[in-house]
Amino acid sequence: LKECLCPCLSPDMSTMTADEMPQEVKAIKDWIVANKPFMLDVRSAGEVASNNIPGVLNISIQELNAGALAKAKEAANGKPLGIYCASGGRSRMAVDLFSQQNYPCFNCHTVDTIKYIFRVSPDAKQAAGVA
Repeated sequence: LKECLCPCLSPDMSTMTADEMPQEVKAIKDWIVANKPFMLDVRSAGEVASNNIPGVLNISIQELNAGALAKAKEAANGKPLGIYCASGGRSRMAVDLFSQQNYPCFNCHTVDTIKYIFRVSPDAKQAAGVA
């Protein structure tokens, strides 16, 4: 399973319980729990400033050159990368870049998807090692 193709989350996701989790989002949660990834946010610094997840490395997709790819791999310390952005498009591009280097990664879709998963599934949050 390389990436999630789930649609953008609806505004009511903020009140949705774990039992109501859409199947596509459950697949992301299950991947996080099973793989204990290092999380990478590929949104711009401005986007991250207004809506972030503490403890997650941010390298914007525009900055993902060879040096930044190496920095992300070094920070991940051998863990697979769980990559997300605002809508899933930039994270898909980043997954393609890391996959070309045979580095294990997964498109975790959106920051709102990840925030929802971490809210309803503490085991996923713990597996990802974020605050």
